[in-house]
Amino acid sequence: MRKISTGTTKLLIPYDGSGYAHGALRELRSSGLPHNANVIIISVSEIFLPLIEPAPTNPPDREVADYVRKHREQVERNVAEARSNASEAHEELIRYFPNWSIDVEVVSGSPAHEILQTAEKFKPDIIVVGERGLSSDQSTGLGSTSQTVLSDAKCTVRITRPKAQVVNTRPKIILGFDGSLGSMAAVKMVAARAWTIKPEIRLVIVTDPFTLLKPGRAFDPIPGMSEGTMAGEEKWVEMMAGPALSLLRDSGLSATVHSYSGNPRIILTREARTWDADTVFVGATSSTSLLRMYPLGCSALAIANRATCSVEVVR
Repeated sequence: MRKISTGTTKLLIPYDGSGYAHGALRELRSSGLPHNANVIIISVSEIFLPLIEPAPTNPPDREVADYVRKHREQVERNVAEARSNASEAHEELIRYFPNWSIDVEVVSGSPAHEILQTAEKFKPDIIVVGERGLSSDQSTGLGSTSQTVLSDAKCTVRITRPKAQVVNTRPKIILGFDGSLGSMAAVKMVAARAWTIKPEIRLVIVTDPFTLLKPGRAFDPIPGMSEGTMAGEEKWVEMMAGPALSLLRDSGLSATVHSYSGNPRIILTREARTWDADTVFVGATSSTSLLRMYPLGCSALAIANRATCSVEVVR
């Protein structure tokens, strides 16, 4: 069995003390991450107004002076809470991964901005974020910080949605695959992981539906009518899946191929829900994405928002 070597993994883990952030730490135990990694836990004290530096010694107004003092005290309390959160996360991660080298950074500012700035300097392989955080007022989908990090990061981003039981069970992995470089990168990511328990993997390929057309010049589709599966489609899917299956086999893993016709955003999220998957791995770019430096395809963004399990968007 040949393992793909990727060097020492670097992880950036934002932590704000919320239940989502705590769940993200627990979920990492079954995500196949290596026993050795370099990690930065970043805890951001969210403030909107910066401190006045230095504080005025003789402010022109007593009420202004009182406001500046209270604002400074509030910022200091927020920073102390952020530091406490980071320490809590450090202790928990060390219990799960005693060989990890973990540093802590406590900063003030906008969470998404600070996370991305730290990523620019640290250059992690993966950023691990919870679905939402303390400041999110949403009940579904990604919080604003998670969505901004997912869209703007230059590395792989893992959106965590942990289950109640994440250890000592065989992980269920869905690999969204369309033959593109992005989807092959997702396959390589799964193949390179140090799985304690070999996952059950489904390679999901979504083909475009062929629709029956009305006769005439307009070529309008007939509602609800489809030509069905063509004879060569199954062979074509097998040919497309071949390199991915070979790569997984070289790493001691196996996968079953599942092909569907329709919209990949709908198909992959539905498959994850009905199969009760643990993680969906997708490439940040698909075969239809524009080739920019670090693009995020519409399908990857939609799946990360809609899935009921963790989603790892691979760059």
